[in-house]
Amino acid sequence: MKFSAVVLIVPDEDENRAVGILKQAGATGLTILKGKGLRHNERKTFLGLGLERKESVLLCIAEKQLSMRILRAVKIEMKLDEPGGGLALSLPLGSVVGIGLAQMQAFRREVEEDL
Repeated sequence: MKFSAVVLIVPDEDENRAVGILKQAGATGLTILKGKGLRHNERKTFLGLGLERKESVLLCIAEKQLSMRILRAVKIEMKLDEPGGGLALSLPLGSVVGIGLAQMQAFRREVEEDL
């Protein structure tokens, strides 16, 4: 079975919605990291300070086919084509350890539903 890491970066206020979309699309577990976004065309504010956008970085490991379904769902539901909507990507993984038998069976069930 081939795996991918799915990474989703969204505004902090959209985190709960993104988690729901990931779970509905088939993600069986995820890790959430907090971050802040800086842009090259950042607007200056009071006293010349720039605004930093608080962001959530959601990471999940999924079977390759399932990761494509997750990316499609996130793109549509989070409106990632619109400015400020966020960013999603997947990275192929050569080796993965720590996924138990129950998790592997969950991946297989999700993939079989797509067939």
